Amino acid sequence: MAGKKAGNLNKTTVAELANDKAAVYKIKNAKGDNVYTGAVARGKVQDQIAKHMRGGEEAIPGAKTVQLTQKATVGEARASAARIIKRDDPKYNK
Repeated sequence: MAGKKAGNLNKTTVAELANDKAAVYKIKNAKGDNVYTGAVARGKVQDQIAKHMRGGEEAIPGAKTVQLTQKATVGEARASAARIIKRDDPKYNK
């Protein structure tokens, strides 16, 4: 099973996220606005995104959902994240 690629930002969803490839992820607020974008290496997706949940060490205020796009390499994920950050200017990517 490939794993989920989107859902509410909670323990259940994070545990089910696809973890088999590098990825770029967007964390969105209740209005659907992108408030944080990040890139993560294969095998670290779930751990990294869990850090952004309420109570996590890098919690994102107002975070409600996560959207994941898998990439072939972490370099490709970082390049994609940089483009998204430039385009969307997420509040917590400062």
